[in-house]
Amino acid sequence: MLSTSSYAQGCTQCRDNAAATPIATQHAYRTAILLLVGVAFGIGSSVVLVGRRFR
Repeated sequence: MLSTSSYAQGCTQCRDNAAATPIATQHAYRTAILLLVGVAFGIGSSVVLVGRRFR
């Protein structure tokens, strides 16, 4: 069970912890997030395309 208040608190804690890290680490976090989003998008797109092709 997730509530809005627990989600917001976790988000705030993550933001505070990330803000306390050096600039190079923050850049690495941003780069890693973009990389993971790209991989997830690629996998999802591949599944959809393969599913449509072999339908």
